[in-house]
Amino acid sequence: MDIKNICKNLYGTLNLERKMVGVKFIFTKDHFEKLDIPKLNSKVTYCYMVKMASNGREFKANEENFKCLASARALGIISSNNYIDSGQHYGKHGLYDSLATAKKVQKDITFINHSIYGIEIKPLENFVEEPDVVIIITNPYNVMRIVQAYTYKYGVHKNITLGGNQGICSECTAVPYENNDINISTLCSGTRFFCKWDESDMGIGFPFNKIKDIENGILKTLNPTEQNHKKKEIELKCKSMRKNIDIKYNENYFVNYKQY
Repeated sequence: MDIKNICKNLYGTLNLERKMVGVKFIFTKDHFEKLDIPKLNSKVTYCYMVKMASNGREFKANEENFKCLASARALGIISSNNYIDSGQHYGKHGLYDSLATAKKVQKDITFINHSIYGIEIKPLENFVEEPDVVIIITNPYNVMRIVQAYTYKYGVHKNITLGGNQGICSECTAVPYENNDINISTLCSGTRFFCKWDESDMGIGFPFNKIKDIENGILKTLNPTEQNHKKKEIELKCKSMRKNIDIKYNENYFVNYKQY
């Protein structure tokens, strides 16, 4: 699969403020050590790793680099325990009205259910070998366009997992990987604190195996969904990237709409 060309089409048709991020799971210590990419030399939250990659950084990381144990559990880097699984951990912080609710929420937060030694993370276009998950942190408009692209191929998504907690590690990474499907996230208070995302930012994650369909859906739904000024921006951007895209002005489904 031509990852660079797919990325050019997506960067050309979506007004993304940051790089799309690819995450590849590394299952063994031997593979991790042989991976020809710098190892992160600090201890940070996983969501901050994603932010670093969205700004152009690339690196590998394992358990010793994870500052946030919740994200390490979500990604299968470390195992969960009774204190977490029973809901006691989040219950004590006042996030839920009872221990029973906290336990149910904890049960419903998606963790990768097998062991992972580490991760390779970098801008999507820098991957040669296919990553496992794609994460995009952007505004609601771009999330809408990606959802429209998904719906073009697969129809309405009926299984969004959304809880306002563990937004990037679980909702944007573990959920797409475990469910082999797209997921959206309003992020969480933790990642908004550590990463200083804009209040208008949200996240979307999907397994890499869906990217060709999402690219095609973005291109196919461009003319029916975008207004003329957006089409002009896309056309100019694509020309600067030497990409030819079929733009049809004055054509979309909502202007001059006729009711039947």
